[in-house]
Amino acid sequence: MITLKIRYSYILVLIVVGAFFLAPIMSVSGVGAEEQSNLREFMYVEVASEDIFYEKVYGTDMVKNGSKVSIEIVLTGFSKEIEGDESELFFHSDLGVLPTITVDGSPREYETSFVVNHEEDEEVRVTLVGDAPEVNKQKENVTLLEITHKIKEEYPLICIKRSVSSEIIKDAGKAWYEAKEDIEKASGIIANATKEGIKVDEAELNLKLANECLNNSMECYSRGEPEKALEEANLASDFAKVAEEKARTAMGLTTYKTYTILVAVVVIAIVAFVFLIGQRRRRRGIY
Repeated sequence: MITLKIRYSYILVLIVVGAFFLAPIMSVSGVGAEEQSNLREFMYVEVASEDIFYEKVYGTDMVKNGSKVSIEIVLTGFSKEIEGDESELFFHSDLGVLPTITVDGSPREYETSFVVNHEEDEEVRVTLVGDAPEVNKQKENVTLLEITHKIKEEYPLICIKRSVSSEIIKDAGKAWYEAKEDIEKASGIIANATKEGIKVDEAELNLKLANECLNNSMECYSRGEPEKALEEANLASDFAKVAEEKARTAMGLTTYKTYTILVAVVVIAIVAFVFLIGQRRRRRGIY
């Protein structure tokens, strides 16, 4: 009887533990099914493909200013379970053009919005070709193409955004950051020299000029003058490198002077020592 009670207790514990671990799994499964059902409810259209072509600024994903931009979006799988069997597509692009549309291979005209017939239309192909804006400084988040889908309410379907720039703008930005690093490096060396009591007037003058050029570079960039910004950034870098060289030279000369003095002291000490030894020997009659 005792053995049976132990077995029953053991089985009861297993049932309780099993129920404890299975309950969350069953709960998660139920939520997953509900979420999938909701997703199916809102899947009114499928984006079958999305092709974007444009000339890139070298080494980046940014659009080169003034270059040709081509986008093709293919929409399929329009839900048959909507009220009225129709929905609308709205388009927006910062390129200043609207896309052309073909439905099942045939071109379609539209005005403010494009009406999709969910019972008849199988494939809607949206094609946009335009020129990227001309910019004098990098422009962020330019909308190449935005498509909004409306059934009862509007919701975003596709939004393609890119930054627009150019090689000279990129070079100006890169040169500015490099000059800033050169200035920080020179500043550190000058600060160390100053702590050691070394005069670095020429280095400090060049560092001041470097900072002025760096500020000029940023002002030129803000005004949309990337060529001038690049020129000023390069000057800032040059002045910073001269400042660093002047500081290192001053520190090197100081070290050399200290070494020279130390050698002279040692030589004098040796000469004095030899002289004293010679005097002692003469006193003792040793020659």
